[in-house]
Parts: sequence; structure tokens; C-alpha cells
Amino acid sequence: MKKISIHQSQYIPWAPYFKKIAMSDVFVVMDSVQYQKNGVQNRNRIRDKNSDYWLTIPITGNLTDVISEKRLASDRWMMKHWKSIQSAYRSAPNWELYAEKIEFLYQQRYSTLLEANQAFFIFLMDSLKINTQVVFLSELQVTGEKSDLVLNICKELCATEYISGYGSKSYLNEKKFIESGVEIYYLESISPVYPQVQGEFISGLSMIDMLLNSPEELIQEYLYSNQR
Repeated sequence: MKKISIHQSQYIPWAPYFKKIAMSDVFVVMDSVQYQKNGVQNRNRIRDKNSDYWLTIPITGNLTDVISEKRLASDRWMMKHWKSIQSAYRSAPNWELYAEKIEFLYQQRYSTLLEANQAFFIFLMDSLKINTQVVFLSELQVTGEKSDLVLNICKELCATEYISGYGSKSYLNEKKFIESGVEIYYLESISPVYPQVQGEFISGLSMIDMLLNSPEELIQEYLYSNQR
């Protein structure tokens, strides 16, 4: 059985994003699909002692741009984001383990949103010890829209199972998947609960929050529990 999952490139994604990847043999980064305004391709949430808030990468371009075409509007966000993370998490249990690596990421030069996203994605994959193969949609010889695109990706990668969020259930043509020998497994996107050094728990934050607050055993249990 070969399991694959697919998702748009995101900036410091939340925990369920990585659980889906951990459950997969291959993960496809959708870099050549249209950028979604007000989505999470260029932003995500962290928290401080008071509340949660967004870290947003400023971008430029046209509404019709695909994700890989989105360029950064400036580099001022980098120092701002680093200072926000430093202020929010410097008393977190795992701060000393990861602070230097995170700071390094915010000292680099990025021209495109995809380039920045991938740098943080690789850091998180390594830190979470996820070894799933990663490919880019732009590298595959596939076409189509919505359900047909997903199915064609599955066929191209010889997948027997597609791990999907429930949000896709409204448009996936399940009959076509069955006819093509691809089983759809719907994974509910449940944010894990874990201790947060700042106070009362806030769910749905960037994976950075869980990484800095939680012991490795708890993270691994979340990522690999209920595996198929």
C-alpha cells in the first residue's frame, strides 16, 4: 500500500498538517496552484501570555498568481517575526533546543514565498523526525482541477490510498477514486492538546508552538497515533 497526501505550501503550518504528512509515504507540496488570499499560505498563528496573533509574510503580485510566483514585498517581516517568537517562547521548555536554528532561518534571504515556506517546512520536518518523501506538484506531469487533479496525482505516484482532510469531501469524486483503485481515508483535523508555558491552552496554532512547548514523546505520539 502506498499512501499519499497533498497540500498547498504554507508558512509554519499547524500540527494536523504534519500529522497528515507523517501518516503518508509521499507528500505533495502544491506549489503551482493559485494563491489563496487571506488563507494560510503566507501566515499562521502563535501566542503570547495574553492571546494568539498572526505572523504574516507580506507578499506582492497579482490575484491570479500561483503560489510559486508570489514574491516577498520586503524583508522587514523577518526581524519582526523573530522578535515575536523570541518574546513569546523564550521561557518555553524546548527554547534552548531550537532557538538558534529558528533565528538562523530569520537571518536568511528569501525572494519568494515558496522559498521562505520551504525553509521553515524543512526545519519543522527535521525537528519532528518526519522522513516522508516530499515532491512538488510542479515536478509532476499532471493536469486537471479539484477532484481530477488529486486523482491524477495519485495515479502518477501509483498511490493506493489518499489521505484527505474532511474539507475535501465536498468535491472529491469518490466513485472515480474507487474505480481507479485508490482508497480515500478522511483524516479529521484535530489540534492536539498539550501544556503551553504561557497559560490557558489555545488550540490551532503553528506547529512551532507545540514543538517549543512539548516533550518529544508527546509530539511523536500525536503524529503517529491511530496509524493505518
